[in-house]
Amino acid sequence: MKVSLISIFILFSSLQVSAQIGDDFKLPKTWTKDFIISLSYSGSMDGSNTKLTFTHDSCTYIRNSVMNPSKSNVYLLTESDRVAILKKLQELKVDTTHSEANIDPVNDGWSILMCFGFHCIDGGTSARMSDHDKDVFSTAYGYLEEFAVRKDKH
Repeated sequence: MKVSLISIFILFSSLQVSAQIGDDFKLPKTWTKDFIISLSYSGSMDGSNTKLTFTHDSCTYIRNSVMNPSKSNVYLLTESDRVAILKKLQELKVDTTHSEANIDPVNDGWSILMCFGFHCIDGGTSARMSDHDKDVFSTAYGYLEEFAVRKDKH
C-alpha cells in the first residue's frame, strides 16, 4: 500500500511538470469559444480562497474569506475585453513562463495557479521558477485580477 501511494504521488508530480515543460503551449492569437483562463488562490492557514475564470463570454470572480462574507460576481466579457486581455498576456510573454513543483515541506504555504486551457503555471509557496518568470507570473495574475475588480466597479 505504501509503495502504491508513493508511486501515485510521483506520477501526478511528473504529470504536472511534464504538462508545463513538455508541451509547446502558445497563447491563441484570437480568443476561441473553447479557450478558458482560470486563476485560483488558496491560503493555507486562514482558509481564504479566490477563483477567477475568464471564458469567451463571461468573467466569474469568487472570493471566500473567513473574516468577510463570500462574494461572487459574473460579468459579461466583450470582444474588446478579450482582445485587451490577450494583448497584455502576449506582451508579457506569459506563455513562456514555467514553474516546477517543489516537494520540500512548508509551514505556512499558499497555493496560486494560473491556467490557460490545460496549461497551468503554479506560483505558490512550493513552486520553483526563475526571478523573471516570477515577475511575469505576478504581473499577469495581478493584471487579470485587477481586470475583474474594475469590472466589479462598473
